Amino acid sequence: MATIHIKRNHGLDKKHIREEVEQLAEKLSNELSINYKWEDKDRLIFERTGAKGFIAIGKEDIELEIKLNLMLTPLKGHIEKSISSYLDERFA
Repeated sequence: MATIHIKRNHGLDKKHIREEVEQLAEKLSNELSINYKWEDKDRLIFERTGAKGFIAIGKEDIELEIKLNLMLTPLKGHIEKSISSYLDERFA
């Protein structure tokens, strides 16, 4: 099982970072057909066949983790690059 772990500083207030995380979840939903829900006000969880993970909102950063099964492991680099690029555009 492969794991993608990304952490970025955000510098936004809670309302705006939550909106950004929601947009990221929508992107993941569209690209990877994931299902997601807010576990609580600061943690979004998601999964689909072969992958599951979370996005946690911290005071100054967000943390994303995705665990991929063996079938999706070959796509790890592509998925990680796509998410990193998206986060860099939003928070750089």
